[in-house]
This record gives sequence, C-alpha cells and structure tokens, in this order.
Amino acid sequence: MPEKEIAIVCGSHATVGCKWATSQLIKCGSKNNTTLQTVDLLLTVNHASLNSETVRTPKGNAIWLQDKDAEPKLVSIESFGSQEALQFLLSCLHATESSGDRVVRLIIPLQKGTIIRSDIIPIRLRDAVGVEQVASFSTPLQDFSGEALRLDAVSLPELFRSSAGGMLLRSSSSGSRLILGKSIVPPAFEADFETKMSIPWVLPAPVTRKRIVLVGCSYRDPSSGAWTTFACDAARALGVDLVIIEKPGCWIARSEYSDWYETLLPAGSWWSNPPGEDMADHIVAAVRSYGKKVDGIVAFLEPFLATVSRAAQKLGLPCQPAESYEIATDKYRLAMFEGREPFFGSTAEDALTFASREELEYPLILKPRLGLNSEGVVRVDDAAGIQSAVDMIHKTFFKSFTMEKYCDGPEVDVNIVLLDGEVLFCEISDDFPKSGDLGNAGVPTSQGNFLETYLVHPSALPRAEREMLQASISATIRRLGFHSGIMHVEARVDRSSVEYRPVGTFVDLQPIEKAAISGPPTPWVLEINPRPPGLTASRIVESVYGIDYFGVALTIAIDDKERVRALARPFMNGAQYNGVMVLIGAEFDKNCEGIFDSDDICEELLARRSDLAQNINRCESLAKRGQRIPHPSSGANTFLAYFNVFSTSRKEALEIATEVKKEVRYSIR
Repeated sequence: MPEKEIAIVCGSHATVGCKWATSQLIKCGSKNNTTLQTVDLLLTVNHASLNSETVRTPKGNAIWLQDKDAEPKLVSIESFGSQEALQFLLSCLHATESSGDRVVRLIIPLQKGTIIRSDIIPIRLRDAVGVEQVASFSTPLQDFSGEALRLDAVSLPELFRSSAGGMLLRSSSSGSRLILGKSIVPPAFEADFETKMSIPWVLPAPVTRKRIVLVGCSYRDPSSGAWTTFACDAARALGVDLVIIEKPGCWIARSEYSDWYETLLPAGSWWSNPPGEDMADHIVAAVRSYGKKVDGIVAFLEPFLATVSRAAQKLGLPCQPAESYEIATDKYRLAMFEGREPFFGSTAEDALTFASREELEYPLILKPRLGLNSEGVVRVDDAAGIQSAVDMIHKTFFKSFTMEKYCDGPEVDVNIVLLDGEVLFCEISDDFPKSGDLGNAGVPTSQGNFLETYLVHPSALPRAEREMLQASISATIRRLGFHSGIMHVEARVDRSSVEYRPVGTFVDLQPIEKAAISGPPTPWVLEINPRPPGLTASRIVESVYGIDYFGVALTIAIDDKERVRALARPFMNGAQYNGVMVLIGAEFDKNCEGIFDSDDICEELLARRSDLAQNINRCESLAKRGQRIPHPSSGANTFLAYFNVFSTSRKEALEIATEVKKEVRYSIR
C-alpha cells in the first residue's frame, strides 16, 4: 500500500509531517505472550505553515491535522482516547522541532482481554535500547479488542486510541526512514523491544476491581524514600482500591495523600509496635465495620506480618501461616531453625557469660532480635566491644538481641517470588562490604555499622554458588511453611570461592586461592523478610529485570495467580544491564548538632557532573535542609540519598558508582 501522510500543526506554528505505511505483527517469545501490532510513525519538521485560512493562531497545546488536500481539523483529547496519549504526541512534536526527524512506535495488543496493569509498558520499556521516552495510554483494567488495524483506513487519532502506549526513539537511534513503504528501525532496538515485551500483558479472562486492606505505612514519608509510594502506585495501576489502617497522626493522613487510597481507617489505642495480643481482633473489627467487600489484607512491616496473617485467617482471606512469619522475622529463632546455636539475651553481662562459657571465637555479630534496615547490627572483635555493642542495640526499637559467630563470606540479597510452592523468579545481588565488616581494622565499634553501601545486580558470585543459594534458601522458605509470597532474604556465603579485593579504582569479588578454602560453600542465612525489599531497593530490580515487587505482592494478596505469573516474569534475556544502587550514608563528626545543611544532593551532583548523569536512571535525595540526622554511632538509619547507576559493563558500572559516592557533596552542622 502507498504510505500515508498527514500534516500536524501545534501551538508552536511549526508543521510536522507524519508518515506511516506498514506495521509489524510481533510474536514476542513463547505462544503464551501477547502478540503485538506495532506502528512506526516518522515525524519530519516543515517550518512552512498550513496553507489554509481555517487555521488561526493555535493557542496553547492545540493540535490541527490535515489529511491530503482536506481542510485542517482541530483535534480533541477524546479523539485520541486519553490525555496521556495527546500529551505524548505533543512531546514528540516538540522533540521533532528541536532535533529533526524522529520515530514514534505505537503498541497495539492483538489479544482480546484486559491489561494486567495500566503502566506495564513504561515498566518494561523505560530503559529499552534507543528509547528516549515511553508512555502508557491505558487505564487500569482497560479492555482491548485484540483486532489489528488496517493502516490504509485509519486516522492518526484512531491509531493512538487503539494503542496501549508508545515510545519516542532517541534522535541518534532514528536512522529510521520510510523506504519503499517500510519503516526501518535499528536492529538493536527491535531485538531489545521483543525481549522486553515477552510477557502475557493482556489476559483473556475478565479481571475486575479488587479491594485490599493495607495495615501500616512506611515510617518515612514520600519525601524521604517511602515504600508506601510504590505500593499505592501499584494498586492504582492494577485496579485495586486500598483501604489503609494506620495510627492517627501518620503522614498518610495529610490531605495531599488523600487520593492514594479509598478510605483511611484510623486505629485506636490498641495500635502498637510491636503489636499486642489483641491487635488482630481489632483489625478484624475495623475491616468488618467498613461494610464493603474486601478481597485481601496485607502488611509490609515485619512487626505486623504475623498479626495481619491471623486477621486474614479470621476474615477468610488469602494468607500464609502466622507461625511462619514469627520464625522468619525473629533473628534468634531463624538461626536456631537453620541449625545454629546463637545467644539470646538483653544485657552485656549475659552475653559475656555466654561467650566465655561456650568459648566462642571472635569476631562475633550482635543484632536486635527483631529489627529493620540493619539498624543496631554490630561486629565485635573482642570481649571489650560487647558492652558498647549492647548500648547501641538498646537505642533501637527493640532491647533484646542475639549473638553468634560472624560469617565473613560475601553478603548477598536473595529475592524470591513464590507461588504455590513454585519459584517463579529469583534474583541475587551483591551487598558490598560495610564499615562494620572491617572491625577494629577499619573504624571503632562505636562508629561501624551494617547499613548498605552498594547493592549490585546481578551478582558476580560463581554460578554454582548462586544455584546453591537459590536451591537452599527456597527450601528453607518452604520448610518454614510459606507457599506463596515475596521473600527478601539476606545471607552470606560461608567458605565462598570469592572475596572482595581492590580492582583498580574500585572493590569487587575476586577468586580466592583454593588452598585457603576449608570446604564447600554453604549458605549462612542472616534474615528472611517475607515482603518486598525495603526503602527504595525494589526500584533497581524493576529497572534491571522489569519486575515491580509491590505489584506482585498485591496480586498475591488477592490470590490473582494469572497476574502474579505474568508480573513475575523477567525480561526474556534476564538482566538488561548491570545496576548499582549507591547508598549515601551520613558521615560527620560526633560533636556536630546533626542538622542537614544542604539542598538536594542529587540535583547538585547531576548539574555538576553531567558526565555521570548519563549513567544514572534513578536517584533521590532523602534528607531535607534543617532535618536532624542521627549519628552513625546511634545504629539508626542515616541514608541521605541514593543513586541507581547502570551500564552493560559491571566494571564500568562500579567505576561510575565509586565516582558518584566520591563526588557527592553535603554539609551537616
């Protein structure tokens, strides 16, 4: 067929030509994946105005279309199907004006059914090869006809109205031209597009709106890196109404967050952390008093997991055994479950007595029995360090602690998606050494901590060790009694064949001489958190693998197995690049007040070092000017910012991550 061409004029007076002639039907991966029709539009700038008296001076973002010799027509938001679609076209037109010819790809599903979540296209394609911008035009639970378009009989607004989303290719990637009626895009882009969209993202079975009760919000508000933001975003995209139970005065009650949920149910005096024995009954009463059908109930805070499980059981909602949560979130009971013999107590005297009686070899690790974010975790190299370690632990939420051998193997995060006992997805990242790992050789016990420094995806452990970790840890999770859920596990590899050593300007895993290894590698599980990774750690997994853990967790909570399986599927070729989450912890003299005295850390660095910015796809400053920051010696969370660095090369990613940490500037008075 001959290529189709129209002229577009927007508020800038520039005329942009838009051509399309053919499209592709793409079967991404296996037969269960959603088949697509893609339409590539070539936008070319023409600064001559439309030859018509009809077009007066356009105002704002008004758009006129002219097809062949017909009179120009003013188009409306409704004709494009959504504000998002029209806004995306405007953005593409402005990009064409500023940088010349551009290519836009529209994505039309050829599966009749319901989209699994409205933002699935940006989640999967945000960092695709050669893509400058990606947008979703879909609404939650939107149905698609599954019919292919006849391009010779379709208008531009109809193309957008039928599409689930679109992408604008970078100008350097827009070597695309309509040659003999066929749009040519770079082969690297085409291959990457197929690997990333290889999931069943439109499901044939009807999907209806659901309602989930969320018990408890993140301690931090959205300006300080709150996971609640990600949970609420996922619920909105999934077509899930959230009912939140929280104590009065929580940040979520502020008016600016009122559209994040359907209803906020304020808890009474029964609310406590850790929860009291009757808290589950009060949660049940609050849910029943709401008077609307509830499809699931969930918590993402460790202290509430067992309590919410008991409430779910009483309400007849999907849940995992409360006893499983109680063991998994108790570091002492978990170590016992793993066959180790740790100490449990609340005083330094008891710990010293135990260490002496059992003739424990130093170094030892002390940590709160129930805790979060590695707060209060301390390594001691001798008996003299135990008292200061206990003093630090007593500054956290919980006063009791456990003590055992310090395992010096490389630390990893192992995240597992489990459904009916089957591992749908497992990814392992390297959790780089912290100041506390250095012991007395690095910093005094009072200043060392185990707050993360770098999280690197995917892990560089030998394949055999990664397979050992997945098999062993998934077996432990099942033995605990879990059959479904997201498990965020922190572990070390005892007797690993690799260790951290300097490599040029950075540190990375390097082989150990075989003579120094006393036996086969084994897992040393530190903690099992039956929920998505905390703070902002779930975001880098979304970037590297295309999976949003909070979306998966919410669909597990309502037992929507078909969507769980679809949303837990990574890119067809696995990790799309090496990702390093660089965490910036506060460092300052103990004599300072601890008042943060800088503006946005991330904005300042990106403006000063634009060469680094091109390899940073997410970042956020977590501290605001005037905020009081705990000293690292308190054992509390002192993160000021994070940067997610990416590269196809692990070496380059680590070099850039090291430079980012070195170049961060801030002041604490």
